[in-house]
Amino acid sequence: GEGEAQAAYLVEKGDAYAVASQDYDCLLFGAKRVVRNLAVNSNLGNLEYYELRHVLHELNITREELIEMGILIGTDFCDGLKGVGAKTALKLAKKDQLQEKLDELQKESSHDLNEVKDIFLNHNVNTDYKIKWNKPDKEGLVEFLCYEHGFSESRVVKASDKLKNLSSSQGSLDAWF
Repeated sequence: GEGEAQAAYLVEKGDAYAVASQDYDCLLFGAKRVVRNLAVNSNLGNLEYYELRHVLHELNITREELIEMGILIGTDFCDGLKGVGAKTALKLAKKDQLQEKLDELQKESSHDLNEVKDIFLNHNVNTDYKIKWNKPDKEGLVEFLCYEHGFSESRVVKASDKLKNLSSSQGSLDAWF
């Protein structure tokens, strides 16, 4: 939850292009753009890209309704209502019956659903951050991409070497001072 909220904030501020996550909660946190199934040799399926404004437009719902649908389906913060999936939740939104089902869920939930909704609308994030660019850590990059995410080591090393050669051949103003 906290990671998705922070990632959504980074995208909102323009410090990241999109959130890469398997978790649809990113959209509930207001992430403008979400990429799912981002891996090379993926058993996850095809790469998916969502823009929140398009999702809301296509479904003809508000972000608040999307959050309420998410709560009914189930989120990281509460279990959903038994028998309610994405299609049923959307039908409820179209029939203006979300609140009725949320009231039903509230009776059986140990969570205050208004507080859950508020988590998505008013999430706590670190607004006092700085993005610091350092020289790439080739060994760390290989470890992360190859051993944690299944990328080809030879291809990662080759690409890393190309980038290193490119950056060392590019001139900068520093060379003049």
